[in-house]
Amino acid sequence: MKFIKTKAGSTGVIRSARLELQLLTVNSFPLKSPEVRPSPQNKNDKEWRSYTMSKLPDGPRWMLPSTLGFIRDPYEVTRRLRAKYGDLVTFPSLNGKLVLAMNPVFGRTILTTPARHFGAWGVGTIGDTIGARSLLATEGEIHRADRRLLMPPFHGRRMRAYAEEMRRLARARFERALQPGATLNMLEVTSDLTMDVILRSVFGVSNGPDFERGRDLLEQMVNISPLLLFTKRAHTRLFGGYRALLRLQVSFRAWLADRIAEARARGGAGEDILALMLAARYEDGAAMPDEDVSSQLITLLFAGHETTAIALAWATHWLGKHPEVVARLRAELAALGPDPEADAIAQMPYLTALCDETLRLNPIVTENLRLLLEPLELGEYKIPAGIGVAVSIAAIHEDPEIFPEPQRFRPERFLERRYSPFEFLPFGGGHRRCIGAAFAAYEMRLAVAELVSGWDFELLRPDETARRRSVTMGPRHGVPIRVLTRRGAD
Repeated sequence: MKFIKTKAGSTGVIRSARLELQLLTVNSFPLKSPEVRPSPQNKNDKEWRSYTMSKLPDGPRWMLPSTLGFIRDPYEVTRRLRAKYGDLVTFPSLNGKLVLAMNPVFGRTILTTPARHFGAWGVGTIGDTIGARSLLATEGEIHRADRRLLMPPFHGRRMRAYAEEMRRLARARFERALQPGATLNMLEVTSDLTMDVILRSVFGVSNGPDFERGRDLLEQMVNISPLLLFTKRAHTRLFGGYRALLRLQVSFRAWLADRIAEARARGGAGEDILALMLAARYEDGAAMPDEDVSSQLITLLFAGHETTAIALAWATHWLGKHPEVVARLRAELAALGPDPEADAIAQMPYLTALCDETLRLNPIVTENLRLLLEPLELGEYKIPAGIGVAVSIAAIHEDPEIFPEPQRFRPERFLERRYSPFEFLPFGGGHRRCIGAAFAAYEMRLAVAELVSGWDFELLRPDETARRRSVTMGPRHGVPIRVLTRRGAD
């Protein structure tokens, strides 16, 4: 298969807060990524041969503008890098040097290489922000054991057990917010909805004073400064964003400790995810310690709330731009009868295609990263241990050789052919694929079906663009809409 570069776009201007630029000064770190070259006095010398085999692909040299540009607009930076350097690019990030793989061939190599070759990327940064025992920060046997322990609630029978509750919560949230004539920010609505779902799924309840406090803390967590996740150098009390994070961590962990104590007090009874976590056992029969449960809960709440809310907001945007898609979806729903089962809705081909096309055009996280613990061959390069490697989801999702007319919203492409997990990978892949992928996709389809079947609306900003929200990329204006009618209302 032939892979071609995407066309370069406009460079754009890197903007950042004055305090962040003061923090990231030349006195704190080298602006340029250093390269130590051995002397080529004898080209048969072992050191020289090792250097030539391990030489990295070309890429930009300046860490600060590269990282700030990537924080601001990873889509544009990725297009520009691929146009200039090709499908393998060395990127000098503030979390360390990494190689971006921008086609499925290199992506397959990374995602199918055994897990023992990799560690977690940005362990210090992620661990200090979310928790050292978070799945995002662990590696090796600890990571494997924790994934095995946490996986069951998000798949199969247990996941489907949440289906009717997902539909009920979606309908209730939409009925409360989508009043005919109202103008509103759809991302705020979908954030409230996914907060309802994740709190209900994790804790068994989603209302009451304690959970209003939890909502507030989680909202603060997803709005932390992106810089805290992109460099450990931002983890200093000189930076107000870090001081705010420290205060938030104390409050959030205290709130979670109360929820864990309540779950233990009821003897672990219940089908909510926290009850299942407390009842689960590692292979040696040990339970997960409360501190580790807290770290995993922060990860689940953070990822399970924010990512699905953004995906639903983007889906609303594309539905508003394409009334023919809405009409086809409604016809597909009508064919199921007046009161279809949740599973039947979640398996609708065109609904699934719509959600997949939304995630292709608007990947919530634009890369899937790892740290090399052993050398890895990518094309003509042998990438040494200690370097990061990342599959560029954004680049692959808009490769015209895989997705013709890649900037065009066209759900039918997912009905016309099946894409490999190295061509379409909105939830990452390999041993670090998102454990909640099936849960999130299920929730997204059910919520979109409720929205389409029950409301007519129009977009107030058809030109919506993306902006950074911590590690995720969401709609800059939140997808403002005007509600026109409530379908089926008397």
